Amino acid sequence: MEVVNSNTVVSALKTGKYDIALRIPTDLYKSYKDLNNLEILGRQELYYSYMAFKVGKFDKAKGENITDPNAKMADLKLRQALVYGLDVEQMVKAFYYGLRERATMAVPPAFKKYYSKDIPGFPYNPEKAKQLLDEAGYKDVNGDGYREDKNGKPFEVRIASMAGGDIAEPLAQFYIQQWKEIGIKGVLSTGRLIEFNSFYDKVQADDPEIDVFFAAWSVGTNLNPIEGGGRKSPFNFPRFVSDENDKLMAEISSPKTLEDPNYKAEAYKKWQEYYINQAVEVPLTYRYEIFPVNKRVKNYYVGYDMYLNGKMVNQWELTAAEPIKATN
Repeated sequence: MEVVNSNTVVSALKTGKYDIALRIPTDLYKSYKDLNNLEILGRQELYYSYMAFKVGKFDKAKGENITDPNAKMADLKLRQALVYGLDVEQMVKAFYYGLRERATMAVPPAFKKYYSKDIPGFPYNPEKAKQLLDEAGYKDVNGDGYREDKNGKPFEVRIASMAGGDIAEPLAQFYIQQWKEIGIKGVLSTGRLIEFNSFYDKVQADDPEIDVFFAAWSVGTNLNPIEGGGRKSPFNFPRFVSDENDKLMAEISSPKTLEDPNYKAEAYKKWQEYYINQAVEVPLTYRYEIFPVNKRVKNYYVGYDMYLNGKMVNQWELTAAEPIKATN
């Protein structure tokens, strides 16, 4: 096992230097997907990317999140409009080589029991976005193509997005262009992309320069939303709380889940249906994890049910003495 620079890993796979590549960056996919010495395996990661709006603050003295009804992004129709105004399907095709898909829930479909096809999320609908903005009172008063706020004053949405990788900048510009088409002026917080650690420092500190931010969660196997959406959780980054949200989340951990094996899954779906409609933290994409494997390897398996199938390390085999080299 070796740690390999991502700039050289594809050439190494082509010559057969490695049998398996783990954690290979997805932006390299196009450079190795057609190599005829590889079998390309993949699985949906326990992950989702999301966009979230700041609607409050974390009160350290009380140890709880406080939603501000007068926050800049407090209007539900404004938030919903901005989500309907993003063409996630186009984004996936343009930036991710088909290795992502539009998300509709904060749980990947790999969790079959908890995932619901009945929750549509926010499919791209710019006309609905414009209608919601009109209804909320965000209108272009001076004819410059951008909407003013409810009081007729200049309005802009400050976007926090992380630096890193070749697509970070064009992706942020994609968001800005998409919102321009529905009349909303988007600008980058701090005027530029934000380094990873600084990004989360600013988000967690409720930096007033951030109206909306784009981030991601890795999903654990215990689907309990309290940590990411609870009233007292510092990781509830949007700072959204409501009595209904408390009630629905509590049902997910109800003693009834011990009596009925399906109760938790159904309670989770009910919470998601409510929470996603609030458009405070909206899932955008699910991501696929890719495993290039040399064709001399047999029985290598990446499914999450590997323990059930028994296809563990002791069953891996090599069918040739030397690695197979690519001929294309």
